[in-house]
Amino acid sequence: MKALIEKYFEGETTLEEEARIREYFNSGEPVAEDLREFQPLFQYFSQERVQTLSDDFDEALFQKIGAGEAKIVRMRTWPKQLLRIAAVGAVLVLAMVFLVKPPASTAQVASIDWTKYEIKDEKVAYEETVKALKLLSSKLNKGTKKAGEEMKELEKVGKYLN
Repeated sequence: MKALIEKYFEGETTLEEEARIREYFNSGEPVAEDLREFQPLFQYFSQERVQTLSDDFDEALFQKIGAGEAKIVRMRTWPKQLLRIAAVGAVLVLAMVFLVKPPASTAQVASIDWTKYEIKDEKVAYEETVKALKLLSSKLNKGTKKAGEEMKELEKVGKYLN
């Protein structure tokens, strides 16, 4: 039976073999110790069999549907109208963006010359770097201080939770 169950979980069993497995677990006889973990699974499969519809299901359904009075259902047309208006508006906006172009200006766009901001002296460059790192360090220290204060608050709250 163990080999058959392994074959089942690999998806290689026939319908007859699957029926033998279900019969083994649902017969009421004691199941082998190493196979007991599978028993609830196969018992569930047997209990939850798919119900089939009767032959007269369609007729009964149509009779229940036909028993009620016909109601007139009117569709609201204003959402369709709003969608049409929105579509026309979108087309007009796109047409304006792509068809109406601003006049080309003859003025050149000024570019920034970064070479005049370069530091040539090594000592000045070192001092500027130190200033930038001190600024960064002070900002990080403020964050560390704030995080420390929040942790102290959490520790106070934690005393009540334990």
